[in-house]
Amino acid sequence: MRFFKSLIFMLALGVTLSFAVSANEAMEKSKAWFKSSKAWSLNFKVQVFYADSPDITSQQGSLTVAEGDKFKLDLAGIQFYSDGESLWQYNVEQKQVLIKAVEDLSSSLHPSELLFKYLNCKATSIGSATFNNQKLWVLKLDPSKYAGQFDQMDVWLSQKDFSPVRLYTVDPAGNSSWYNIIDLKVVKNVSDKDFKFKSIPGVDEIDMR
Repeated sequence: MRFFKSLIFMLALGVTLSFAVSANEAMEKSKAWFKSSKAWSLNFKVQVFYADSPDITSQQGSLTVAEGDKFKLDLAGIQFYSDGESLWQYNVEQKQVLIKAVEDLSSSLHPSELLFKYLNCKATSIGSATFNNQKLWVLKLDPSKYAGQFDQMDVWLSQKDFSPVRLYTVDPAGNSSWYNIIDLKVVKNVSDKDFKFKSIPGVDEIDMR
């Protein structure tokens, strides 16, 4: 009997320690991680599971983000560059660049927000899980800010520094997506030139601004 009492006590203590941080505190710590720098780089893999099909779509990409709507995104043969005012969409295979004004883009199409929409949501609950042998916090989010885009959003955060490791979304059609973030790093040295498309001989540029 004494053994079972000790076991129950240890289990209860483990639960208390595992959730020593609240959902709101975890979200605030994640925001603070991003506020500690002005630019970040990462690789990512996205998998889309369709509600009406057994097919799974997988893509890999890389993203560099800086303050002021500056970003560089490489995804599925298309490269996006934004210096905060203009966006260059470079289709490598077609050898064509479309140039648009950033202010004309809808928030749903803004590539720099691809993996960080969760920062604008309220965390409703917290749990824990293990992924790739890494212990993570799992935050359930209120996606109402993105009504029409997402019905569900979860973010998985590092228990060490609260940086994002995974993002899970479900859209109104029931399609679910996993975004796995790889090699997320703080970038200390960036310049405006890093976020501008550099003209390439033989590549057409179409200015739509």
